[in-house]
Amino acid sequence: MACWRWIGILSVALWGAGWMAPDNLHADGYALDDVKLHAAGELVDLCTVDPGHEHYVPALAFCYGFFEGIIRYAEAIAGTQDHKQLVCPPAGTTRRQAVDVFVGYMKENPQYVNEGPVDAIYRALMPKWPCPE
Repeated sequence: MACWRWIGILSVALWGAGWMAPDNLHADGYALDDVKLHAAGELVDLCTVDPGHEHYVPALAFCYGFFEGIIRYAEAIAGTQDHKQLVCPPAGTTRRQAVDVFVGYMKENPQYVNEGPVDAIYRALMPKWPCPE
């Protein structure tokens, strides 16, 4: 039952992040359409916005929030009979480190930029921080 609660929380958080995002994000590699996150490349754009850009803070907040939601959801369902934990980072690993692994992986493997962002995140993080069998 806790799993369904996390799904609801994640849905509200992602909807809220998209609703609160400025509606004029059109410069420097990303646009408001990126917030819909149809593909991993759009998430890369949001996560790599230049720190001098006027919308750096909301873009990075959305990026970190997206990663946080995905990781927390995976942790919530990992304890169930049908799901195992997919990523096992060392204690103290930060969201920034996870984002850096993801962005680096996507730059080295551009064939995945059109993949769904959740799939691409796990494609990048699983080899970096595999879980013991």
